[in-house]
Amino acid sequence: QASNEIYHKILGTINTREKFLDKRIHLATNEWKRMKSSDSRECRNCHNFESMSIAYQRPRARKQHQFALTNGNTCIDCHKGIAHELPEGIDEEWLEEFSMPDASHAKPDATLMAPVNDKQQKLLDLSNNPPKPKVITKTVIKEVPGECKAGDVAPSATGGSSAATGAGFGMDWSDVPDRQITIFYPGQSSMEWIFKGSEHGGKRPFQGGETCASCHDKETADMGQKIVTGEKLEPTPIPGKRGSIAVKVQAAHDDDYLYMRYEWEDTEHTPVPFADGGKMDPDNQVKLALMITTDDTLYADRAGCWGTCHHDNRDMPAAPEQSAIDAYGQKGQVNMSKGITKYITESRTKVEIKGRRGKVLGGWDKLKSSDEVKLELTEGRFMDLYRYKAGTNTSENGSILAERTLSEGGVEFTSSKQGNTWVVEMRRKLKSDTEDDIQLDITKVYNLGFAIHDDYTNGRFHHVSLGYKLGFDNGDAEINAVKKQASATNATVAPATSTPAAATSGGGSASNIDWSKASSRDITLFYPGQSSMEWIFKGSEHGGKRPFQGGETCASCHDKEAADMGQKIVTGEKLEPTPIPGKRGSIPVTVETMHDDAKLYMRFQWQDTEHTPVPFADGGKMDPDNQVKLAVMFATDDVLYADRAGCWGTCHHDNRDMPAAPEQSVIDTYAQKDQIDTSHGITKYITESRTKVEIKGRRGKILGGWDKLKTPEEVAAEGAEGRFMDVHRYKAGEKISENGAILADRIMDGGQDIEFNASLTDGTWTVEMVRDLKSDNATDLNLELDKVYNFGFAIHDDYTNGRFHHVSLGYKLGFDKAEADLNATAK
Repeated sequence: QASNEIYHKILGTINTREKFLDKRIHLATNEWKRMKSSDSRECRNCHNFESMSIAYQRPRARKQHQFALTNGNTCIDCHKGIAHELPEGIDEEWLEEFSMPDASHAKPDATLMAPVNDKQQKLLDLSNNPPKPKVITKTVIKEVPGECKAGDVAPSATGGSSAATGAGFGMDWSDVPDRQITIFYPGQSSMEWIFKGSEHGGKRPFQGGETCASCHDKETADMGQKIVTGEKLEPTPIPGKRGSIAVKVQAAHDDDYLYMRYEWEDTEHTPVPFADGGKMDPDNQVKLALMITTDDTLYADRAGCWGTCHHDNRDMPAAPEQSAIDAYGQKGQVNMSKGITKYITESRTKVEIKGRRGKVLGGWDKLKSSDEVKLELTEGRFMDLYRYKAGTNTSENGSILAERTLSEGGVEFTSSKQGNTWVVEMRRKLKSDTEDDIQLDITKVYNLGFAIHDDYTNGRFHHVSLGYKLGFDNGDAEINAVKKQASATNATVAPATSTPAAATSGGGSASNIDWSKASSRDITLFYPGQSSMEWIFKGSEHGGKRPFQGGETCASCHDKEAADMGQKIVTGEKLEPTPIPGKRGSIPVTVETMHDDAKLYMRFQWQDTEHTPVPFADGGKMDPDNQVKLAVMFATDDVLYADRAGCWGTCHHDNRDMPAAPEQSVIDTYAQKDQIDTSHGITKYITESRTKVEIKGRRGKILGGWDKLKTPEEVAAEGAEGRFMDVHRYKAGEKISENGAILADRIMDGGQDIEFNASLTDGTWTVEMVRDLKSDNATDLNLELDKVYNFGFAIHDDYTNGRFHHVSLGYKLGFDKAEADLNATAK
């Protein structure tokens, strides 16, 4: 095969790029046919189906590979273009026919390889039951009907009458089971796109009856991040917009009503560059919509409400021009004055899902007659729709069939915002007199999907859920509405799960600080595993090596993807040989900063987590005395890498519990071991303290520089020049404040010139720090208000220790400098 290409290059058939591209489809299809006929022999030299461990595959990959093994698909059916870009102009119809299973390759009784050891079993269990997405759970202020507390929004909305039932409808949610659902940014993905096999590998399983959630439920955050950044399916990305929202969903019912509660964390405002004033819907910071339907609606049993989203809806790729709409003979049958709204297939005579031979995807102009549409409604084939606009305090009830229709009334909503947390509750009658309401029978299961427009967005710029099953007193349903009697109306919004306050003081004065005018920055810490400063320079594993060497900061590339990075590492997908099952991969932290003439004040707030026992620690806790520890580091640009990586330059490949950590017997023979404390291995250090730190590891050299210590005089000189990391640490359980530094090793002693205060209230940790700007300690940086410093911090949560923490990237701390990442304002 390859020699034939050389022959034709000599002949001149493909001796230029232009000639080669003209022949690409012919060349590619020949190769695909050859591989299909051999059951992808070259692939299977390494990737034999029966040797694929399910422990190392995501649920989606497992399902796809098992389907292929059972039905006779081979590698090239799905993985064309994995090493080369697909040729342009490939015929989709031929491609679909070619990719059909070949019964001669089928192995209906074969399976992928099951876990063969405890580590693989733990990875599989973690993949099937990952840590719950973070959802803030703070107590919501109880409201009096007609009043709105500071910081709250819209106490109730009942179809235009705010006093009908008061906020919360009297439901106590404290013992109602919840389902954590991560909704994601969908971009221009449509129902038709799902059926495009060259872009959506799940087409075949979906057609075979698999639900979207069965493959994608655990990876919605990753999907949303790819789309929101414009990597796929989004031609007009909004810079800085988050790709997903973790939502806690609860459901309950009594004899008359279905009650639902949604809780999620707010986001910083990210202006929309193509909207006046940066807000698409300036009247409503938040809107929430949910849809309910039966299995009689096409695709609803697998895709939830996705069947309402089409390629020819407004602001979608095939949206028709208004002039074409105006010329359509049936345009008066539905409201098309602002383009094509959502609709479902039942309302059309045909919806084009393949788009072959120039056909436009969708079916906007294939409306059934009014009588036919009416019949579909009567038969219950429609989407029941409810929407709430928090800013204007409007509850709407409607449906989607030939179009989306909404009117006020028929449903009740209430919302509040306390701190950084939104809570929206809904009450809806089980039985309704309205024609376009689904009559809910508590013996049945329904399909449910929902969407949130946050940050003043509109249209398709929302976050959406996959499809889930709603049941009543049905433990098998993904969302189980349990029977529970609501108290009298005019009740208050019930508190979320609440932890009794347990304030602990570590220094006193911090608790008296007024933080209302402090500047704030949300920073997501992530689980780092065994990533080290040396690993950053390993280009084969870290694609950011070259930009970093060129002066780019870690945060400039990774600030928005810290959560994704942490999830990959904490699950053992990379850089973690001993994952802790169920441990969360990231912690969003709100950091506030202020200063006066003498002190720097910092406050850190984050959500607590359920305890996940550490399997390799006695009693499941690595540090049973301290549920939480917080460490903060400062450095100037004089410290190598601090300007780009913050405190990352202290973490080396040969630190204790890292891949190149030396044995204690080796340490004990080192001539300079008494110069620093090596009794428990090699602690953190910075490059300035060593004569050399190996960052390449070529020709068998060990990464790091633990045994390349400079002399005590040389180390002292580095410290005198300010080339060290200033460290402050607080142990919440023991109420110990520590002040120290990292140079040749990590030294922590006492709490002079540093004060901490911590509390855990309603599931939220708050740690405050007060630090003198000027200090007499040789290991403290003297902070000048006209300068900017490098800053990083880490949290050990859930009784962990050592490297099993969550860390920040590096950020800039300034004083009254708006351009700094963290701006300590004068107060």
